[in-house]
Amino acid sequence: MRDDPAGLRDDNPYAPPRGALLDAPGAPPMPGWSSAQLRVLGWLALATVLGTLVIVLLSFSGLTRVRGVAAYANWLGLILVLLGNYLLLRLKSFAEARFAARGLGWPVWLSVALGLLLEAAALLFESAPLAAWQAWLYAAALIGYGGLLVWLGVRLLAAPGAFKALRGMGWLAIAGGLMLASLVLAAQAVLPLLGAHLALALVFFRGASELYGRP
Repeated sequence: MRDDPAGLRDDNPYAPPRGALLDAPGAPPMPGWSSAQLRVLGWLALATVLGTLVIVLLSFSGLTRVRGVAAYANWLGLILVLLGNYLLLRLKSFAEARFAARGLGWPVWLSVALGLLLEAAALLFESAPLAAWQAWLYAAALIGYGGLLVWLGVRLLAAPGAFKALRGMGWLAIAGGLMLASLVLAAQAVLPLLGAHLALALVFFRGASELYGRP
């Protein structure tokens, strides 16, 4: 009587394989990236969320009308814009290295440039009412910026094998961009965009966990 009726002994050449035929896919070689670097980027993304919440709370409480607080909020806003642009550029590089993402260059660089222009305009014209042509120009810039965010979100969703957090960031960028472009919901667009920065932090932390222990 056979002690291996199924014929699955290790020395049976006709037995089906018991283990996985292929190793589970992991992160490709990513020269120039390290786990520590990605963790720092993740914490910077969380700091951006926290700073934005501070500005939102100051605005809703009316404290931004106080001269000293207004100056603090302006400087904090400028720092957050610069930091957000830096993180967006680092995301572009990471997504291209990790997922071979394509088509991120134009939406990222145009978003950085237009975001800086919008922040500069907000600082320059904050203390004085806008002329009609300035208001129309600012509104057009907001619509354009919203469109760029939608474009960016679509390109993030198209990244092959993207993390769930990256796909979530893409959908949130699309939602925030559409709300900005509508102008009517521009103020509420901060909510999905905050969520996008939270998702960005998760993307960097996930990447850090993949590279942990690599030389």
